[in-house]
Amino acid sequence: MPKNDTSVDLCVYDKCNNRCLMCTNPDRPWPAWDNKTGYNWRDIIGRLKKFRDKIDSAESIYLSGGEPTIHPRFREIIKYLTEKFSGKKIKLLTNGRFFSYPQKAEEFLAMGDNLEIDVSLYGHDKKTHEAVTRAAGSFDQTMAGLSNLLKRKKPSQLIGARFVITRLSYQNIKPVLKLILDNFPTIDRLIVIFPEMEGQAIKNKKNVALTYAQVRPFINQIAELAPKFKEFRLYHFPLCTLDKKIWPYAWRTLPAKEIKFLPACNLCQVKNHCLGIHRGYLAHIGRDGFQPYKNKVATKSTGNPYQPLAEIEKSAQNQAKTKTKI
Repeated sequence: MPKNDTSVDLCVYDKCNNRCLMCTNPDRPWPAWDNKTGYNWRDIIGRLKKFRDKIDSAESIYLSGGEPTIHPRFREIIKYLTEKFSGKKIKLLTNGRFFSYPQKAEEFLAMGDNLEIDVSLYGHDKKTHEAVTRAAGSFDQTMAGLSNLLKRKKPSQLIGARFVITRLSYQNIKPVLKLILDNFPTIDRLIVIFPEMEGQAIKNKKNVALTYAQVRPFINQIAELAPKFKEFRLYHFPLCTLDKKIWPYAWRTLPAKEIKFLPACNLCQVKNHCLGIHRGYLAHIGRDGFQPYKNKVATKSTGNPYQPLAEIEKSAQNQAKTKTKI
């Protein structure tokens, strides 16, 4: 795994107005950097001051939750960050509902040129999305929020979407891509994510957990649509779970402590480019279905440790995989 991550994660709030089935957070309350569970204004600013050196050495500050935007002093937190850490990219992971109010979207985007927002979407329609969020009205608000942000963004700002697959939505990966292309053609990025078996995902395993084998036929359908996005990424997919033609979209974003390579992975010619397997998958789903490529695969490297592969030669795309039971 890459070791030069230069983004600092700041949990802004432990509350959320969605109740997503696959949320990786534990039950509230959970501790922040300092092992304390407070998230009021004083707690947040205290952490930022305490970890000033760590933040100064990072390129960006990643705001997560819970849902950061429902913090009572969200606007003030953003103002503090843009003033005290000017030049840092501020990244926000949000369900987008806050931005369904046009004025809120406008006010937020006016607070800094170096903003990056990823809005979470969980299905191609209201029924599927809200079956995951368990929050009535959340689909329409998320769609409106994404629309408001895209209409008002500056060229220097990035607006993207994240789609976390679940058992309720995995057969509709292609329809999700179509939904976004049809409704948000100017979107800067789409990330499709295999769920991590942590926190609420374990408690809701019946509606969340799936195997890579189940997802494979549907994730491979993206080959036609992915190039139509300005940027398209796949998170948490070992290379052997994908067709070679979509390997260039596979990113490695999990910390080393959360992944594992099985013994047979040492036989694989593309191990150095591979994410590995999330430990939660091995613990709660199993270890079947991972097969090493013993024959050399002709690839072109990007030089980016997070997105290692630029392209796969057509001859390599047709190579048979050597199957080894792991």
